[in-house]
Amino acid sequence: MKFLIRLSLVISMVWIFSRGAIYLLPGDPVDYLINESLIQISNTKTISEIHKRMDLDVSFLQRISSLPHSESLINQEPTIPLVKRAFFNSLTLTTITFVFTFFFTLLFLYLGYLSKRWNQFWHAVSIFLASVPIFISGPILLFIFSLKLNLFPVTSHPLLPALCLALYLTGFWFRSISQKISNYLPQSAVPGARARGLGELKIFIFYVLAPCSGSLIRFFTAQVGNLLNGSLLVEIIFQWPGLGYLLSEAITKRDYPVIEVGLFTVSLITLLSLQIGKWLQIKLEPKQA
Repeated sequence: MKFLIRLSLVISMVWIFSRGAIYLLPGDPVDYLINESLIQISNTKTISEIHKRMDLDVSFLQRISSLPHSESLINQEPTIPLVKRAFFNSLTLTTITFVFTFFFTLLFLYLGYLSKRWNQFWHAVSIFLASVPIFISGPILLFIFSLKLNLFPVTSHPLLPALCLALYLTGFWFRSISQKISNYLPQSAVPGARARGLGELKIFIFYVLAPCSGSLIRFFTAQVGNLLNGSLLVEIIFQWPGLGYLLSEAITKRDYPVIEVGLFTVSLITLLSLQIGKWLQIKLEPKQA
């Protein structure tokens, strides 16, 4: 019950902020758009239509208590279907990235678990991966895999941007999870499992990862929101039509209705993933709550 109440409060706060933030802007946003020549108008009637398209023809309380019916100021498309389409593109990219990152991280962890020397090596590799900015690694991967090897299209393909983001995130995930495992190993049942003749892979899964499952699931769940946020730069570099790419164009063109719905979607997913991750950890590891 407490979790549902906290979840409802989080959703309400994000909703009120996203729907009401436009009233905090100085002056009339439509006047700003007109003065900057970002939209073309011809008469007063057109100005009132723009207010209606931005849901600015109602009071603050009416606005936060109603669903957005706004339209994009650039292409006159309703904002919700526009953001929904971009969200599913970002979700596709996030899912592929998560699979890649999960695989690379577990591989590094297992190899590091087998040997201290390998562990030091993968720590060095993870530091390197985390240190290379995405705006550098992205063009390098494009040059290698798209131009030289011709394995992926230059734009509008999710695998290469997912690989770029996964390599970057693996550097952070490996070090964070490796630290959790290192703290747990001295009190683990690994020596007893080895004495019973179990294989190292089975020991790693059932006696190293499984006991840390609560912390790890919370970590992975919390990363869902970070993945969606972190994909913004990747989507711009690889021109993948997701939320990040949509928001970057909307911010550049001052498309306030799209910015509003897009930011609400990203903020809500980030906060929900954190709350759900915390709840899962409490359920799986009550003593650590």
